[in-house]
Amino acid sequence: MPIYEFKCEKCGKIFEALCFTKEDEKDVRCIYCGSKDVTKEYSSFATSWGRGFIGGSGSCGGGRGFGFG
Repeated sequence: MPIYEFKCEKCGKIFEALCFTKEDEKDVRCIYCGSKDVTKEYSSFATSWGRGFIGGSGSCGGGRGFGFG
């Protein structure tokens, strides 16, 4: 899902918005105050490792697998 974080320049709050295209980003309004003066935030993504085997070869893991859980 293309969910992005935005910061409202008017009230300072951070919120998320669903944007499929660049055109959608132009229409984003702050969910708290309604302002269109928002900037897209650069945030790290979250992952869920869950349970199971994560392995690989090459420089990441050196061919060894790691079990989590």
